[in-house]
Amino acid sequence: MPINSRTKGAAFERLIVNKINAYLESKNEDKRVTRNLDQAFMKGLADIYWDNIAIECKRYGKSSGNMYKSAWWDQVVTSAGDKFVPLLIYKFNHNKIMCVIPLYLLSDNEKPNWQSAYMCPLSDICERLDEVVERANGYK
Repeated sequence: MPINSRTKGAAFERLIVNKINAYLESKNEDKRVTRNLDQAFMKGLADIYWDNIAIECKRYGKSSGNMYKSAWWDQVVTSAGDKFVPLLIYKFNHNKIMCVIPLYLLSDNEKPNWQSAYMCPLSDICERLDEVVERANGYK
């Protein structure tokens, strides 16, 4: 039986929502995030919104490497618009969950711009999540 890509994508979005909510719970935060169900029906919306962050999730089968598609980054940048910081989370089968974020979130030398992005395993960002969230929430 073939795999339903919509179901696979929704399951990945739920996984990311659960990871974010576990982080929020560990910080004794009352707020929680949910999947943006409107994004299935309206173009230009992110999969998940968390404070000042617009998150696009991509779950794909095969890849010739572990590099994201530039169209995915363009999509989340469009979804973020001028109000949100874009963040791309993706996974190919048999590979780690990866993350692409604006470089300024990790560097004191960078100014906010979406052209300079940093790609790494999501676990690397999770280790610095307090810093990343603080900088993202300082955007605008």
